[in-house]
Amino acid sequence: MGSVDLIKSCRDSIRQISDQIKGAILYIDYGTAESFQFIGAFPLLLQLGARAVCSLENLSPLDAAADWSSNYTEPVTKAVIFTSRFLSDTHKYVLRLVGTHKTILTCSIFTSVSEISHSTHIDSPLGPDAFHEYQTLLSQDHEELIKNSKSNKNISTDDFTPMSVSVSHFPTLICPVSSKSFIFPSAGVVSELGLSSESEESVGLGLPAVSVDQGSDGEDAPAGVSLTAHFLYYLADKLDLKLEIFSLGSTSKTLGKTMMDMSSLYDVSRRSKKSTGLLLIDRTIDLFTPLSHSNSFLDRLLSSLPRQHFASSAQNPKNVVKRAPLDIDVPFEAILREEQGDRLYENIINFVSGFNEEGGNNNNNNNNNNNNNNYENATELSGEFLANYENASYLEGLIERGAKDGFLLVKKWLLETLKRENIPFISKGKFESEIHEMIKLLSKDQKCLVRNSGIIKLALAADVASSDWSSSKWDAFTSAEKMLSISSVESSQSLSSEIRDFINTSVSDKSILSLKDALLLSLQGYILAGENFPTSVSLSPFSWEEERELKDAVLDAIFEKPQIVNFKFLKGLEKELEKRASNLNNEKHESDCEKNQDQIDDFDDQWGNWDEEEEEERETEEERESNYGDVQLKLELRDRIDQLFKFFQKLSSLRERNSSVKELLGFLRSYDQTGSERKSLLYKLLNAVLINGDLEGIEYHSSAVGRFFKSGFGRFGLGQAKPNFGDQDVLFVFVVGGINSIEIREAMEAVRESGRPDTELILGGTTLLTPDDMFDLMLT
Repeated sequence: MGSVDLIKSCRDSIRQISDQIKGAILYIDYGTAESFQFIGAFPLLLQLGARAVCSLENLSPLDAAADWSSNYTEPVTKAVIFTSRFLSDTHKYVLRLVGTHKTILTCSIFTSVSEISHSTHIDSPLGPDAFHEYQTLLSQDHEELIKNSKSNKNISTDDFTPMSVSVSHFPTLICPVSSKSFIFPSAGVVSELGLSSESEESVGLGLPAVSVDQGSDGEDAPAGVSLTAHFLYYLADKLDLKLEIFSLGSTSKTLGKTMMDMSSLYDVSRRSKKSTGLLLIDRTIDLFTPLSHSNSFLDRLLSSLPRQHFASSAQNPKNVVKRAPLDIDVPFEAILREEQGDRLYENIINFVSGFNEEGGNNNNNNNNNNNNNNYENATELSGEFLANYENASYLEGLIERGAKDGFLLVKKWLLETLKRENIPFISKGKFESEIHEMIKLLSKDQKCLVRNSGIIKLALAADVASSDWSSSKWDAFTSAEKMLSISSVESSQSLSSEIRDFINTSVSDKSILSLKDALLLSLQGYILAGENFPTSVSLSPFSWEEERELKDAVLDAIFEKPQIVNFKFLKGLEKELEKRASNLNNEKHESDCEKNQDQIDDFDDQWGNWDEEEEEERETEEERESNYGDVQLKLELRDRIDQLFKFFQKLSSLRERNSSVKELLGFLRSYDQTGSERKSLLYKLLNAVLINGDLEGIEYHSSAVGRFFKSGFGRFGLGQAKPNFGDQDVLFVFVVGGINSIEIREAMEAVRESGRPDTELILGGTTLLTPDDMFDLMLT
């Protein structure tokens, strides 16, 4: 068997349904669009004969008029729908589709959610035969919809032709970051459902719980855990992988149990598949790595630009975990503002805004007005340009690059594009000084701009990431994290002092780092304190006095600049904080007015003296009410900040809560290289298992047959030997809660350093995490 190529496997899955795609109009939801961008599916769909690919959530009657190949003259009769959600969530959009395009006779639906997930999920109304039930339901609703439409128009319903409906499972709706690593679509239901419930052990709905128990049964597991188990099982089956399942962490243990139970029930063809070791790891076992600002080009890019968020179509949006996709908005107007009169700016405006029909027959003045409106409205260039195209896998090339290497690689791609377009250019200076000139050359011709839109958008994004402001902020973070790391090996007093200084300086107008940034550093500080200053006497790694000073610093920062806060622990105090911010603005305005009043002639002092006492009394009363409100707000803030620091203490005590994890992490610390950067847990774990084969603390999930041999024939010496994860030829590591780009790079590095070139590594995670993403999952 050949090696696993995730991008190729996803494309092959689409080719396998080419008969349904040919001549059909395709509708895809947000999650599917995200997946298709990663694998470069849209050119493939065109090759397979799709009439058009349209957004399911933004359906329009004009969609049927689009025809990519221009080979069809008859009305569209076939519709293919791809969805990454439950059929019950998608149903309203499907009904709108068949009601809008009344010529549809065949409707094929492909969902990434398996039939067993539909039948077991608490919010799904479908039973064990979910797909067949939905086919019947949609056929009935379509018949009722068409007949009602005809009867309203006094048209006979005798000639009604029933629509043929099919529902199939499509398990490869993933987002391959590279040919060997993937994440789930951020707008898909598997990513959106929580991995933990609101409890003392939770650090956020989108992350596994910090728990000391032995893992719950599959029936009691959070919805996101069971759906992840089902998804991974069917994905592995599609990739022809026979899994030996291992886990590290309580949530991963529950997930592993669910997958093994499924394997016992459904898998009948394991012998023909490639033997693979699957290691499931809780994200909460290593929270420090994704919180850190490491030397990663992709992390810098994602942290420097705004990310788009999709509106969820889930039935219970309150319980939805909002994960940021790799869909970056590039504010090119700010980058190329000086080029507004140039052809470059006009070309990019046309590329973003599309053809303007309204301006076609207007005079020049109207055209100028329309152009001005375009400049104002089309200020951002968005799209998942960090994708893997057929001939240019940008994301795969950048995922393992450091900041400097990433910028050099983007410059290399730009130069290669110029050479391919036969545009002369001689590179003389740095990336930042040449990028605008290269983009101008590629954008002078509209066709050239469209052909090379991916690299142009990537270059513009890299320009933002390399700007003085972005670089200064990233450098400030890395410098602060180094200071925390140094202080953490000295004393708790030194570490708490550093954290307090970050919080105090965050409210300064000259500070690069905000209060949010200071709290992110506080998260890292508490995790480091828990590693270096473990204590069994109190919950906090710091003394009472040290922690009180930290709490006071946070209180003063919020009180001094209340308009800068938007945190989960302050929910419900928005109005009071807004009022406080308004009072501070009024005080500043009054102070400025008093300074101006001193310049007025003393002549005015002779008048209006009889009102002074009344005005003073009124001002005193207002001041008294304001002071009372401030005292009440401070008392409420103290309670909220106490809760925040209990959360910090929970993070610091993670190692003490689980003895098996504590022993494993203590053992893995021996793999830290003296004098080098701190390595991720995943790097040290893979290093250890590739050398030792197995580690204490990693649990193996045996099959039903294996358990029978172990409990029955084992007493006669016929027991089944436990396999070692590190001995497998294919290693599949999935991080429950999300993986970081640094971890992907270091994991691949660990395999290369192991001296085992035949070992194949596949990496996966719920999402791709940056430090800001981690902060949002825990505190916003």
